[in-house]
Amino acid sequence: MKNKKSIASMIRGKCIEEGIRFAFLNKNERLSVSAAQNYANDLYYLKTKNLPARVVKFNARPINILVKTGINAFARLGIKKIKKNLGSFKIRVAKKRKYIYPDFKSSYIRINGENFKDCCLELKVSGKLNRKYEKKHILQCAKYSTKSRKPVILFYLFHFKKAGKFNQFSAISKVFMIKAY
Repeated sequence: MKNKKSIASMIRGKCIEEGIRFAFLNKNERLSVSAAQNYANDLYYLKTKNLPARVVKFNARPINILVKTGINAFARLGIKKIKKNLGSFKIRVAKKRKYIYPDFKSSYIRINGENFKDCCLELKVSGKLNRKYEKKHILQCAKYSTKSRKPVILFYLFHFKKAGKFNQFSAISKVFMIKAY
C-alpha cells in the first residue's frame, strides 16, 4: 500500500506540473486558473485509474490549491511564458552519458530585483520539507546549473491541511536560486 501511495503522490506532482504548464501555454495571456485545475485533475484521475480509490482520492484533495499557488508564484516571478521544448543536458555519470530534463524553462525571471534569462525551474511538491530529500534536490539542481551554465530555480510547493472539520487545504511556495557555475 505504501508503494501505491508514493506512486500516486508522484503522479500528482507531475499532473500539477502539467497544469501549471497548461496555464502558460498562450503567448499573450495566461489561461484561467480553473481551466488549469480541471486539466490537472483530469490528468491525475486518468493516470491513477489502476490504483486503489482511497489512495487516489486522498492524493487528489490538494491538487486545486497547489495548481493555483504554483500559477500565482510563477506570475510573481514575472514569468509570462514557459518554453514548450525542453532541451536536454548531457551529464557524464560514471563513464556513461545521462540525459536530464528540467521541469520548466523560462526566458525571463525576476527574483529579489535581479533579472535572470533562460532559467531552468525544477518543481517539487510535498506535504513538508524533508531535509534528506532537500540535499538530493539541491544536488540535482546544481548538476543542471553546472551543465547549462545558468542559474536553476528550485521551486517547492508545500501543502497542508487547515484546522477545522472540512477537508480544506492550503499551500505555500518556496523558491531557491542555485548557481553552481
